[in-house]
Amino acid sequence: MSKGLKKILTLMMVVVMALALAAGCNPSEPTGDPTDDPGPATDAPTTEPEEVRDLADRTIKVAAWWDMEPEEGTPGGDRQLARREEMQAKYNFTFEYVIDEWEMVNETYSSSVLSGTPFADIATLEDNWLLQHVKLNEVSPLENLIDFSDESKWDPMTRDMTTYDGHVYGMATGKWWPRAMFFFNKRIFDDAGIPYPYELLDSKEWTFDKVKEIAIELTKDTTGDGTIDQWGLAGIDMDVSMVYSNGGEMATYTDGVATINLRESNVQNALQTFWDWCNVDQIVFNKFDFPVPEGEDIPWDLAKRQFNDGNIGMFWYQYWSVDQFSEEMADDYGIILPPIGPDDPDQSYKAVVSGHNFQTIPNNVTNPEDIAFIWDKWTEPFEEDLENPDSWKEAHEEKLRDDESIDILEYMYEENAYVPIGIFGIKNTVEPWWAAQDDLLKGEKTVAQVIDEQFDALQAGLDDYLTD
Repeated sequence: MSKGLKKILTLMMVVVMALALAAGCNPSEPTGDPTDDPGPATDAPTTEPEEVRDLADRTIKVAAWWDMEPEEGTPGGDRQLARREEMQAKYNFTFEYVIDEWEMVNETYSSSVLSGTPFADIATLEDNWLLQHVKLNEVSPLENLIDFSDESKWDPMTRDMTTYDGHVYGMATGKWWPRAMFFFNKRIFDDAGIPYPYELLDSKEWTFDKVKEIAIELTKDTTGDGTIDQWGLAGIDMDVSMVYSNGGEMATYTDGVATINLRESNVQNALQTFWDWCNVDQIVFNKFDFPVPEGEDIPWDLAKRQFNDGNIGMFWYQYWSVDQFSEEMADDYGIILPPIGPDDPDQSYKAVVSGHNFQTIPNNVTNPEDIAFIWDKWTEPFEEDLENPDSWKEAHEEKLRDDESIDILEYMYEENAYVPIGIFGIKNTVEPWWAAQDDLLKGEKTVAQVIDEQFDALQAGLDDYLTD
């Protein structure tokens, strides 16, 4: 074969190969039989069919110490009433609302479960009461009945506070209601030329020392008669809140064992600071120095009344006090989180949560999976709330008098600025401690003496609670 013919054949082979490669790389050309059906490129999305249960005309009782009936004529109430009507028809059941006196809830809960006929299918409890019913096997675990992973619906604080030995016993939706809070009188701050403490929050300058500094300036004899009539600071259960703000806990519960922590250094230091404020600095309103009509007991909420009347600059107690202040208080007021104690290891704000309420399913309830199913549907967020993530503020805007106070609550939620009171919130320990609070306020005994007198009795109270 001649060299010329070889060149021609070689060139023809290159051209054929190039054409073949070009055809194979062209995405617009089919590579198989054009009559074959390749099917859809991806699977079409499928929607799970909605589960519809027939509860056979069952009555579902919902209990609390207040009326949980939706309020007609309010935006939220009307939405709930419409949902209730739709759900009752769809699932063939009826809601019934049961009101039980606060003082009787635990007795009613226990006795009804023990009898085999729980007084409610959904029963409200407080965090201070739950462990007792768990230990007595009176409340149903919920983790296999409800999926709590959606934290935009289910409150994670409630889930965590009601978890014992890996089981979840309580459920609540939305944002938890604020508990321990710090109120201040704007008029008294203005008269003293002191800026409102809002600006101190982000910089973490709102501390025990700052509270003392301000309280000293605000404690005054305003009439010149030689008697203090305006106090910088007052509170109810302030000593206990100071312990938690200082990074301590009055008592702990671990692996079935409860321990009183009064001899821990951060607990003792917080109580000593409270004692000093009352008896050395004398910046705390003292109910024992206040004239009370002969034969009458000192009102338990005397300090709150004095703040309401405009005689106290700063007041440390439960947020629900705002109901009274919003209706009765002539002076303007604001709120801020409790201050940071010097011994708190993470230097963060901690509002003590005590008396937090949530819903449970008692043991011996018939078909608890049906109850959980209905409650899950009943508590679904409304579309309006999902579209307006700030809808939670509406309940507070009626009670608080400035945007900064709403911002404080928002900060509290975003930063998880809370700490549960834990097992110390039970009756066996809280009520005996009231006498200790009086002793600290009077100053007739030292902190060490108060702790020594209380320690064994409080520990025995915890032990009895867990074994009785």
